[in-house]
Amino acid sequence: MKKSHSSRSNLIVVALFLLALSFLLPALQAGNGELYLLAAAVPGVLLLFVLIPGRIFSLDLPSVTISLILCSFSVLAFAAADSGKAVHQGIICLISLFFLLVGPVLLRAFRPSLPASLSLAVIAGLLLSLPLLHPALSLSLMESALALLLFSFVSVLSLRMRLPAFLISLIGIVLLLLQKSPIFAVVWGFTCILVFWACSGSALWSALTAGTSLALFIGFYAFTGWPSDFFRDPSLSSIPRIGLFSPVTPPENPVSLSENPSVFLLLGDQYGLIFLLCILLLLLVLLFRCSFVARCARSFFHASMALGVMLLLGLRMLAFLLSLAEILSPPVTDLPFVTVSLPDLAGQMLLLGLLSGVSAKNRENLTEDTHLAMLAR
Repeated sequence: MKKSHSSRSNLIVVALFLLALSFLLPALQAGNGELYLLAAAVPGVLLLFVLIPGRIFSLDLPSVTISLILCSFSVLAFAAADSGKAVHQGIICLISLFFLLVGPVLLRAFRPSLPASLSLAVIAGLLLSLPLLHPALSLSLMESALALLLFSFVSVLSLRMRLPAFLISLIGIVLLLLQKSPIFAVVWGFTCILVFWACSGSALWSALTAGTSLALFIGFYAFTGWPSDFFRDPSLSSIPRIGLFSPVTPPENPVSLSENPSVFLLLGDQYGLIFLLCILLLLLVLLFRCSFVARCARSFFHASMALGVMLLLGLRMLAFLLSLAEILSPPVTDLPFVTVSLPDLAGQMLLLGLLSGVSAKNRENLTEDTHLAMLAR
């Protein structure tokens, strides 16, 4: 156990050193004081957060460290071109850490019951309905709403109440379709179907959810008109100018200057294709960690929660890659945790906090087992 903890600490130190170096190089090239500040502040805040709140709130250090490194990449994306934007993005990442701490507290304090679960579902539904109630409102709380809706869905399912869970899944799909977010409706629908199948062991309810979701999807677009460009011919027109380690040719209109940049493409423009593959690899490691936490969980509620977090993050990653290949429309702008949107990042951090709560419960169970084994000797 000590050897594993020591190797984990060494990996974190190496990652922080490389992160500091990646910020220091643009600072040396530009001679910008703000970049020197970022080179010290970003790894420092990451380390302090892992050491202090990470231990106080019993966060899952592997997944938290990976997510914070991914968040720091969104700051790094603007470091060379616009130091002011990089500082602004760093503040966004710092604010989102609050939602990471909310997750484990919510999971520890919550006791699954039908009234509490339905109350959470109502709150999530109201958040999803904001664009419908106030069309002029540009703020989207979809990611946070889906995190709360997942919490409600899993807690009802853990009570063996499949019909209310089925209705919660359909409410989410309908609200997402009404606000013209078909990709996220598909992501949420597949998450509910797979959780039904994997955790409740009910092929009937999985098939019922899949059939009803498909009927809602087809019926909605039969009524409103099927978008002509929802499925498109695959294309990688945004990728060819990216070399292995740097752009093949400097772009005339860099992504960094667009109104709503994709941080992933912006990083590719600056650091090349190998860097993008490393980001995807980190996300895959995060998903494997979610799977490991789910397998180690002993209660239906905690296992379903960890699985739901893994599915939401994994399917969102898949949706982004399909959108990047121009197969799906409308486009999904950013990967999980590598985003400029504070509401999106807050929702993803809330999901990660729920995963940390499950991991903390797993560690408590392991500690109890060790204590009982010592008493039995």
